[in-house]
Amino acid sequence: MDKTLILVFITLLLSTVNVAQIPHHLEKHSDSIFKVWNTSNQPGGAAAILKDGKVLYLKGFGTANLTTNELITPQTKFQLGEMSKQFTTLAILLLEEQGKIALNEDIRQYLPELPEYAHIVTIAHLLNHSSGLHDINRINNVIEGTTTISTQAKALKLVASQKVLSFEPGTDFSFHESVTESVLMAEIVARSSGLSFAEFVKAHIFEPLGMENSTIRDDSNTILAGVAQPYQKMESGGFKKLEVRSGVTGAINAYCSAEDLAKWYLNYADPKGNLGQLIRRLDRPVQLSTGEKFSYYWGEMAIGREFTHPERGLPIFWNFGLQGGYGTNVFRYLNQNIVSFALGNSNQYNGALAMGAIEPFVTDLYLQPPAIDYSALKTKKLSTKKLKALEGHYWFKKGGYASQLFVENDTLRSRWIFSERSQKLLPLSDDTFQQVGANEDIRLFKFKRDGEGMKLFFTFNESKADIMERYEPAHHSNQSLRLYEGTYYNAPYATLFSFRLENGELIATNLNHQEIRFRPVKKDVFTSTSTFFNALEFLRDKSDTIVGFTMDTDGVHHLVFEKIPTTESR
Repeated sequence: MDKTLILVFITLLLSTVNVAQIPHHLEKHSDSIFKVWNTSNQPGGAAAILKDGKVLYLKGFGTANLTTNELITPQTKFQLGEMSKQFTTLAILLLEEQGKIALNEDIRQYLPELPEYAHIVTIAHLLNHSSGLHDINRINNVIEGTTTISTQAKALKLVASQKVLSFEPGTDFSFHESVTESVLMAEIVARSSGLSFAEFVKAHIFEPLGMENSTIRDDSNTILAGVAQPYQKMESGGFKKLEVRSGVTGAINAYCSAEDLAKWYLNYADPKGNLGQLIRRLDRPVQLSTGEKFSYYWGEMAIGREFTHPERGLPIFWNFGLQGGYGTNVFRYLNQNIVSFALGNSNQYNGALAMGAIEPFVTDLYLQPPAIDYSALKTKKLSTKKLKALEGHYWFKKGGYASQLFVENDTLRSRWIFSERSQKLLPLSDDTFQQVGANEDIRLFKFKRDGEGMKLFFTFNESKADIMERYEPAHHSNQSLRLYEGTYYNAPYATLFSFRLENGELIATNLNHQEIRFRPVKKDVFTSTSTFFNALEFLRDKSDTIVGFTMDTDGVHHLVFEKIPTTESR
């Protein structure tokens, strides 16, 4: 045999992962789960199951490119979306260990174009998700009507446009989907190492781990080989081609094959050398300066940007990505040493597939049923009078949403103010209720009265409570609503919104958005169904004249728009 061919053959052997023998019935079960992908002339995905440091299952299904009919294999690359952030955090840990950066350093030492804030933002604040910076995806949506940011340079410009932090760094957590901190960490990696972020990750992470079908795409125009083309199924049948137009790195734009991702996750069970030990550090929880951990609806966040929570009583880490038509999901069962992930190119959430594939491994180990048996809950009978004392409207300012609680047929019920659907609340005690749902998630409503009135503490499983205040809804006449009409401008982001009154509703418009209809909450406070602009509070001067408003939504807080004086008001 030719020596060159022998060398290529040996290289191929070394670049693949060893797949251990999986019992036939388990392989058959997993194949049945991914049968939905295993169809010719349709997009599909690739999946893997790891147990006790061995790869038990690694397969590709469906078509990577409907034009060329290229099939998906374990070596096909997929965009990881939010799952890209783990490589960014690891790059920061590597640079810290190399002595090129220190976590307590001011980020302006590497990013001098950022404003000099009232409080120092350190690399540790970025790592621990507590910087006080706006979510640039939400900001870009405010400005342009899209979360897609075309280049890294534009992302940095958006960050630099924020002149005032939302809170003192280290005292609170940022929005749970914020990409800002990961983008800045990637830029710090590039500026401190002398390499581009893509080059650093390739040289210090992908190559040492043998991840030969992995890359960071730092230019959306770059043509990548061996990549699954993303698609969207159309209502009329068939598929339309999608594409990732974002050029930011750090938060997204890591492309990885299932085979390579298996190599990555093998390090959690059997860490190789110093790099493997650093990978395991990614499970360390993000923390505030006080040591408080970030506990959200999805669980506690780790610095690797995965979430941990008990899945029916079994501790797991999990994460997902949905970006430009790609859907990625991973679940890691800690005590069972099981990892399952699915990578797809049909613009769908693939968590049910990744979870379903390992059902035979864990179904007999779960400590809790798949759904709560509400008939078995120990409840307390409360009088209608006591229930009615809890009725009312409740406002969660930080999240920008309002709920109404009301009694119907001697039962307390809850609903979002924009919905006609309501959920039943079962009394566990005089002040604590559990919402009835269709799965194992526990949603608790706890009422407390203090000098300021009634407050509602809402928790989702082990999450930190959302504190909602009871309020009396504002009732506006058309005359009072007209006072809010006008155009409002935000100078740092050079964007504006105009408000008008129509059929008794206050409507916001600008060139990049459809009409946003607001409902009144309290005096000068309004809310909407918009995902990026769901709450605002109008501002008044000493003469009680409306002079602007502040936007408050997930990831963006206290963003001020000033009212542009009209000819009549001058």
